Amino acid sequence: MTSSNWGRWGEDDERGAANFATPEVLLAALSAVRSGVVVSLADEIRRDRVPVAPARTPATHLMSLDGGDFASGYNIHGSSHGVADDYLFMACQGTTHVDALGHLWYDGALYNGFPADKVRSYGATRLGIENLGHLVTRGVFLDVARYLGVPHLADTHAISADELRACARAAGVSIRAGDVVVVRTGWRAVFDTDPARYFATSPGIGLDAARWLAEQQIAAIASDNVAVEVQTAHDRFEGGSVAPECHKLLIRDCGTYLMELLNLEELAEHDAGEFLFVAAPLKIRGAVGSPLNPLAVL
Repeated sequence: MTSSNWGRWGEDDERGAANFATPEVLLAALSAVRSGVVVSLADEIRRDRVPVAPARTPATHLMSLDGGDFASGYNIHGSSHGVADDYLFMACQGTTHVDALGHLWYDGALYNGFPADKVRSYGATRLGIENLGHLVTRGVFLDVARYLGVPHLADTHAISADELRACARAAGVSIRAGDVVVVRTGWRAVFDTDPARYFATSPGIGLDAARWLAEQQIAAIASDNVAVEVQTAHDRFEGGSVAPECHKLLIRDCGTYLMELLNLEELAEHDAGEFLFVAAPLKIRGAVGSPLNPLAVL
């Protein structure tokens, strides 16, 4: 059983399980493109009406120059044309995002044995998000909610390894090394009707499912909930998770990337068990997470 990828790609490796997504894996993934339809798996970046990770401030979008300025007499060196300019202030992990491998540690050690003090107030000097670069590989869609015949999973449903295997069989796909596994719980739809319920608890993968996925040597797991893994009311304190066991296993032990707060409702409308997955974080040096716009090329 895979319990650690430390040293697999050398003692200085900072890219982790993304190394499984080799150029050969990418070339094989191209065969999953059949229609050429592209579906974004991200939610909008806005201040309201989208879920924002607990304890993180919603995005603030400000215009620094707009049509009103020109209407009131502003012009550019006497020119007749106008322009608009804007700024965005947001948490790197506030919206659809990917966790860097420097996001979490335990027993004083990060992934690959780097000391936890390599993450400083001015950024992560090891395992920052810039080391990921990109993930272009095969995506496998496991719509667990649809497989179980429900609009969404129950509030604290812990998805098991058996359920993932059965869902994959029903979708006619097998999980291969280098894949990004996209898990739909249906929980995103709960936010639109009951935000308080959405954040109080959340269905997600359980620890045995995380172990099984790690054994498949996948590059990343993505889901439509706050933390990928199941969250109960007992797990929560001030919007955080007390014992994020799946995070500990996947990020710190295996170097597997977690992508959270995806919107998978449009993807669920397509009959696609596999696709080309394309995503790249912002190259924010030393960041422990980044906003993300993952794309499924069907």
